[in-house]
Amino acid sequence: MDRKHRVAKAIALSFPILLASCGGGDQTSQSAEPPAVNLPVTTASLTTSMDGTAASGTVESDDRVQLVARASGTIRAPDLYDGQPVRRGQILATIDARQAEAAVRRASAALDAALAEQRNAHGDVTRDAPLAQSGALAMDAYRKEQLRDSAAAAGVTQAQAALTAAQVDLAYTSVASPFDGFVVSRQIRDGDMVMPGSPLVTVESRGQLVFRFAAPQASLGMFVPGAATPVLLDGREDRPVTGKVRGVVPSADPATRRYTVEIVLPADSGIMPGMFGRVRLPSATNHGVSGDTVAVPAAAITDRGGLTGVFVVGQDKRLTFRWVRPGDRLGDRVTVTSGLSAGERILARVDRTVRDGARLAGGATR
Repeated sequence: MDRKHRVAKAIALSFPILLASCGGGDQTSQSAEPPAVNLPVTTASLTTSMDGTAASGTVESDDRVQLVARASGTIRAPDLYDGQPVRRGQILATIDARQAEAAVRRASAALDAALAEQRNAHGDVTRDAPLAQSGALAMDAYRKEQLRDSAAAAGVTQAQAALTAAQVDLAYTSVASPFDGFVVSRQIRDGDMVMPGSPLVTVESRGQLVFRFAAPQASLGMFVPGAATPVLLDGREDRPVTGKVRGVVPSADPATRRYTVEIVLPADSGIMPGMFGRVRLPSATNHGVSGDTVAVPAAAITDRGGLTGVFVVGQDKRLTFRWVRPGDRLGDRVTVTSGLSAGERILARVDRTVRDGARLAGGATR
């Protein structure tokens, strides 16, 4: 009886410990539940996309000019630098103007002399006209005075033209910007010796930007003048820009057999010359017929364990990570070529805290 009593007492003492152990296991199981997610929800929808390839191109300024020297001499451009903003008429560089100034002074003096000669000759003609009419002055002598007067007038015209040319040459010693823009390249340094025709500086305007790309002949039908065309620029895929076709250069490159297309872009301070972009071309098989494909917000796509996918919201608000194959970027959305159907609800935005199997705590469908 003593032994049975001791065994029963030991079992009674150990029973609470077993209960506590079982309770701890339940808490561990409950703590493994992923935290609830409170993120917006959206529905995968169909979007119209062009079933074709993309043509690459570059943003260029419609106003780009290389200024060259029109006079010879030493160049002065101490404050000129690449990237410098400039205004229309702003002096960018000057050429030693001493020779041009001396030429202006010579031409001006020659004009004064020609005017004096003209006044003298014309005065003789005016004074001797009555004498010639009365016969007091021989007509031969009077005709010589008239010829001298005409020659003096021609001399004045010639001197005026020479002065104008000298003044133009003097103006060539100042190199001014033809429009508002930026210095994109300078070919001279302060103190360089230049000759007429020497390249000095390249200035570019931001007033009108054009996207230029090469398109095959089969795609030219969609690029008629005035047609609205979306352009995706690198680094701005979430902000597509829509321009208007200005025209197609009617001569193909003999090597690529492609035609240059120009698209005028709208004013946007974030677009700069030299930016790389793409334009969607129609497929050669469907001749530009558009098709429907599933698209989701770009923020909905995430990587988990090396796989790309989205979090699908189930009927019980349980989140399930599903692998998908993303396609093209269309602004702030991405097409999905496989793994997802239109109408399925997914998280519109994913952060690193979202776990497979978590429940949706809130969020509104958008």
